[in-house]
Amino acid sequence: MVSARATVPDQPATAPGGHLIVGSSASAGSPRTGLYTVHYAAGGTLRRRRVLPVEQASYTAADPAGRTLYAVVEQDSGLVVSLRIGPRGAGLAPLATSASGGALPCHLAVHPSGSHVFVAHYGDGVLSVLPTAPDGPIADQEPAQRIHHPRRAASGTLLTAPHAHMAAPSPDGRFVLCTDLGTDRIHIYAFAPLSGLLTRHRTVHLPPGCGPRHLVFHPSARYVYLLNELSSTLTVCTWDAPSGHLRAAAELSTRRDPSTPNANYPAAIRLSPDGRFLYITNRGDDTIAVYAVRHDGASVDLLSTVPSGGSWPRDIALSPDGQLLFCANQRSDSLTAFHRDPASGLLTPAGRPLALVAPVSVLPVGSAQPSPPASPEP
Repeated sequence: MVSARATVPDQPATAPGGHLIVGSSASAGSPRTGLYTVHYAAGGTLRRRRVLPVEQASYTAADPAGRTLYAVVEQDSGLVVSLRIGPRGAGLAPLATSASGGALPCHLAVHPSGSHVFVAHYGDGVLSVLPTAPDGPIADQEPAQRIHHPRRAASGTLLTAPHAHMAAPSPDGRFVLCTDLGTDRIHIYAFAPLSGLLTRHRTVHLPPGCGPRHLVFHPSARYVYLLNELSSTLTVCTWDAPSGHLRAAAELSTRRDPSTPNANYPAAIRLSPDGRFLYITNRGDDTIAVYAVRHDGASVDLLSTVPSGGSWPRDIALSPDGQLLFCANQRSDSLTAFHRDPASGLLTPAGRPLALVAPVSVLPVGSAQPSPPASPEP
């Protein structure tokens, strides 16, 4: 699944900026694919630096210290690969490979303490818990806990099987929220730091057919923004941190014109570093929706929709300084960059798209420093 031959020569030394880790859904048979290390300049220019051949690495997350990367291998017998992040984010070195605990893992997140990794499995609806070792990698070959989410009764054309799509720790680390696209539920679990295990806390039932996919917490920890893949909607929720109670408060479309007949499936949701603007990708419309966050997080307004610069925008990420936004366009094999106006939140294209095979996730790592030339593959 992963090779220690991690370096592929690509481009010469580049201007100051930062690095991105870009995951690909491509299989092992595709040449020069895997986990890409991409350098971005302050002006938005993108250059591929290296590629580590990890097949179907569809989502990544870093530990709080920024030293260890975790990547899911989205296969029937899922895996989690632990990797060491190189200086200033330039390059990856494999550390360990562990079973993820389910089928088709599609998302993972790290507890705020760095002590555990939570993995959501689309294939069988499992949420798993994997402890980490003190030096960063997953500590064991098998998960410490596997939670199977229930099916729901058949009703018309609704999905019945569970499809866990995201595991999201609360900002204080006391709870883990797991979206289930297949049953229109959000399962909330209490996390016990001493045992490292989850216990069922409550379940939130959403409108049938909405397909909850990803969510993000407002910096105040009083609101949660939930992206629904099957209904192309955004749900603004209230979050009570002491009690772990989530309540849907308002729902908006992710599209400029909700009556547009073509199919559309939102994928990614991100907040600006200051919490004033929200960004969502629309797969089908192939746009990025820009929202203004109002009333200290209680409401949002759609400001604009911008072409993603490619086809099927699967994931987006903001640079740590909030000046750039990056978009992984899966079906057009391209990574695009946008300038972001911190005052208005609006996006404008920056530079040319970078050709990558089936990019599906993008994660900024390291600091904004010049990077040395890539060394040749041994």
